[in-house]
Amino acid sequence: MSGTQYDIVFNGEILDGLDPDDVKARFAAAFNLGTEAIERLFSHPRVVLKKNLTDADANRFQAYLTDIGIKTTLRPAAAQAPETAAASPAAARTTPAEPAHLPVRDALETADSATPPGTSVASAPSHAAEKPRTIDFEFTGNGFEYFKIWIVNILLTIVTLGIYSAWAKVRTNRYFYGNTRLDGSSFEYLANPVSILKGRLIAVAFFIVLNVVGSLSPILGFVFSLLIIVLMPWLIVRALAFRARYSAYRNIRFGFDGRLGEAAMAFIVWPLVGLVTFGIMFPYALYKQNRFIVENSRYGTSKFTFRARAKDYFMVFLMALAILFVGGLIASLLGALVPPLGVIGMLALYLGIFAWFTVSTTNLKYNNTVLGEHNLVGSYELRSFAMLFLTNTLAMVLTLGLFYPWAKVRTARYAAGHIQFFATGSLDGFIAAQEAETSSLGQEMVDIFDFDIGL
Repeated sequence: MSGTQYDIVFNGEILDGLDPDDVKARFAAAFNLGTEAIERLFSHPRVVLKKNLTDADANRFQAYLTDIGIKTTLRPAAAQAPETAAASPAAARTTPAEPAHLPVRDALETADSATPPGTSVASAPSHAAEKPRTIDFEFTGNGFEYFKIWIVNILLTIVTLGIYSAWAKVRTNRYFYGNTRLDGSSFEYLANPVSILKGRLIAVAFFIVLNVVGSLSPILGFVFSLLIIVLMPWLIVRALAFRARYSAYRNIRFGFDGRLGEAAMAFIVWPLVGLVTFGIMFPYALYKQNRFIVENSRYGTSKFTFRARAKDYFMVFLMALAILFVGGLIASLLGALVPPLGVIGMLALYLGIFAWFTVSTTNLKYNNTVLGEHNLVGSYELRSFAMLFLTNTLAMVLTLGLFYPWAKVRTARYAAGHIQFFATGSLDGFIAAQEAETSSLGQEMVDIFDFDIGL
């Protein structure tokens, strides 16, 4: 059977539970097809997408099509009709040559009674041929380099009575974005310091008014405090949208499309439910918050998807409670025998719970974040993260805070070293598709309310 070749046949069917329009859009983006070509392809009762593939290549290409959302079958190549010329130049498209490990240079071809056998529909995209690969993030900054930026930021912020803090934030973000690399390219932070300054001035003015009114009338102060809670969803959405809008990778900006109602549920209603249930529903509140942030984020026009389940967060909380209970008993026993050991045991317990909870929730979030047909992979480790947190904390205490730049750089380097991007196809092809789609959206348009409210 090693010499047998196969055709991949498409009968117009998509996988159960998927939206036909969404599948067509993904297919069109993957194979660079127009609307007319897609409708013609999906209306045919029988289409041969690829001919004369080996067993391994046929299965690999079929798996790629399954990821897009269409059902295909394999048949021995000997059963197909002879090839004919393309029906029309408009139906045929060409793409760069694919890697030799998957010979898909020939055009996708139709073969049914409705159209001449071998009618060319499109060429297989170059990224369809590429094997899945894991791409590591990199962080190239160093502590002393950032220390010089940090100390200047602090001094100028003090001298300008806080006004320079907006420029300080931009300098800091540009340093960390620029030193974070994926597949040979750095991220970009594009925000204007003036936009950040406007938001900070508004926030400072609001809090000054709140304090003055609160000192004059406790009732009015309480009303203003409630107003802050009411405004919180808008503030959160505004901050997330601003950060995403001015973050970019390979000239494609990120975006955030969260709605106020969803933000209110995630950051006010569900935390309150957790409070009145004595913490039982806090895991669900955390789940809803992470889902809100991830699923309303996008890169170009591709939205992120969050595949974690609420029960995953409940399991994390239950395990943390179990560690706290068992560790607390052990620390109490040690304290009863040797009091200093009890104190040390409790400190180690809190460190262990914090590290375990951070590692678990971070990996849970990244391992369930999907972008198109690609996904992130989190590989935080309990021992190494605990040591990072412990050494950073001790160094900060011993240096009276001067170690902060090195701690921030070490944390960024650890995150980059323990988060990967799993690409199922060509990252270049995916980014090119985003560039083509976002170019028509007019994303450079701004309005007079474009400011950052984050302090």
